[in-house]
Amino acid sequence: MDKANPDFRQSIRDAMQRLGLRAFWRWWVGELLPLIPDGPRNALRRRRLRPILAFEPHAAVLWAPGVVNGTLAFAETARIPLAGDPAAIAMSGRAAIAALPRATPGGSATEARVIVALPASGVLRKTITLPAAVEENLEQVLAYDLDRHTPFKPDEVYFDAVVIGRDPAKKEIRIDWAAALKTVVDQARRQAESWGAAVTGVTPESPTGAAALAGSKLNLLPQADRPDVSAWRRRDIWIPLVLVAAAAFAATALPVWQKRGYAIALMQLTEQARVQADASNALREQLERLAGDYNFALQRKYAFPAGVQVVEDVTKLLPDDTWLTQLELKTTARGKDPRREIVLRGESGNAGRLISLLEESMLFGEAAPRSPTMKIQPGPGEIFDLGAQLKPLPPPQPVQVTEVSAGDAAPAPLPASPDPSAGEPAVAPLPATPQATPPQGTAPAGTLPAGTPPAGTLPAGTAPAATPPETPASPPPSGSVPAAPATRATP
Repeated sequence: MDKANPDFRQSIRDAMQRLGLRAFWRWWVGELLPLIPDGPRNALRRRRLRPILAFEPHAAVLWAPGVVNGTLAFAETARIPLAGDPAAIAMSGRAAIAALPRATPGGSATEARVIVALPASGVLRKTITLPAAVEENLEQVLAYDLDRHTPFKPDEVYFDAVVIGRDPAKKEIRIDWAAALKTVVDQARRQAESWGAAVTGVTPESPTGAAALAGSKLNLLPQADRPDVSAWRRRDIWIPLVLVAAAAFAATALPVWQKRGYAIALMQLTEQARVQADASNALREQLERLAGDYNFALQRKYAFPAGVQVVEDVTKLLPDDTWLTQLELKTTARGKDPRREIVLRGESGNAGRLISLLEESMLFGEAAPRSPTMKIQPGPGEIFDLGAQLKPLPPPQPVQVTEVSAGDAAPAPLPASPDPSAGEPAVAPLPATPQATPPQGTAPAGTLPAGTPPAGTLPAGTAPAATPPETPASPPPSGSVPAAPATRATP
């Protein structure tokens, strides 16, 4: 079972490598680390590092990880000479190891876990380029081809290799490979264990290099002698990971939860505003419809001069030697715009000048004969048949209508005896009706044409159902008179 566990873990690592999970994990950790403050991040990295016992030609130097000026680095804590009295050397070594912290995760309370660093002169190291297909069986391939990279026999050296680069285009990988004689590795390991340390790895990295701070991946210790402690069972690994995951989840979920609350509140406000907008639109459409119905009659009434005004102007324009046998007012439609036309038939001493007289009038335009002029035999008179178009009147000036409550002002009383010569129509009070903006040429909403009864009143000649009989009124001034039905005058 003990031999099967390393094989099973290796198969798991190979599967994660093929699926890209290890690369994803490295990327994810690299993205999360800058989010952690310097203090917790240095503390987390420091727990992953082990003290390094570096063997030099004449001394063994003990380096311990620590934070100096806010930066994580290895600091020299003890220097043990390797020359001299063996008892003194052993005492110095035990004292240096005893000063290290105890009870590290995965170890016993009586040993301190260290990493042995070999000097550069005792290690063979190189970068090798191999096909990417050999990555799954990298150790076996390097062991088979070991005689090409070292002058020693395979059973005389320990070696290790890690992938440091991949080239998908060429389907190649770059390998960081290191090897050392078994005698050198075993001697350094026995020396450290004699001082009371538990050796967890043998590395070719220098403690002062950046690779040592990142955690060297090369380990020249035999696979069988490496500590069989799963990384996921170590509290210094999974507890920080859980804390980092919880912090990342909180940093991601809390803003989303807050935005969700804001979105729900905005949706409620939007729904209330939509209901109010629908009610306002319904009232506006009703107001526009009522205003259009009201202004339609006003537009038709005040679009052209009234018949009384037309008869008055014709009477004033015609000379004394002219009299009419027929006067006709009729309405014609050309497209969407109605047109009013006047037809004059009669006798005149000079029928040709009647056209200029009609053109000079403010009410007529486009005057022209409808048939040839005939002479009266005997006599100087002429029989004429003329036609002219009534000019449309400009829309009256709007009158702003203000709403007056019943308690603020009393309705205006109806005059007892209206004066016909004043030119003002008699009015009767009615409830005010709001108006909307009418189409082009009509009075806008809430306004009434000048010279017309405001909203809430009736024009002259009309009265509510419960009012006395109609009261006659004089016609309004020229240019703003109500329209009258077409009349036909005969001699």
